[in-house]
Amino acid sequence: MSNEGQRILIVDDEDCLARLMTTLLEHLGYTVDQASDGEQALQLGARHDYSAIICDLLMPIVNGMELYARWQAESPQLAERVIFITGDSPGTRTHEFLAVAGRPCLYKPFDAQDLVVTLDEVLGAAYAS
Repeated sequence: MSNEGQRILIVDDEDCLARLMTTLLEHLGYTVDQASDGEQALQLGARHDYSAIICDLLMPIVNGMELYARWQAESPQLAERVIFITGDSPGTRTHEFLAVAGRPCLYKPFDAQDLVVTLDEVLGAAYAS
């Protein structure tokens, strides 16, 4: 499956990590947009139909949990394409949220191969449904 034509949104307030993921994914043929917070992500999500969204859980303004809840209510197709990333240790709130959401999560630091494998799984599930 070619990655051409697939658009990915990266939502992360850590600019360095967002740029690294963008470089990797663009090298693999994806079109990539970046948002540094949940507010920007909501605006971009309203304008584009993303194939997948890589979203940090802990961000200022609108965090990943709030963003996911908004997408579940307003754009369920986007919520089904989210991959969470976090540097937070899996505390009770995070663990409970991830268990309920049922979305994949990568814990920082993760390697490029883990990101690519998880992205392939999410994209494969989107095409299977």
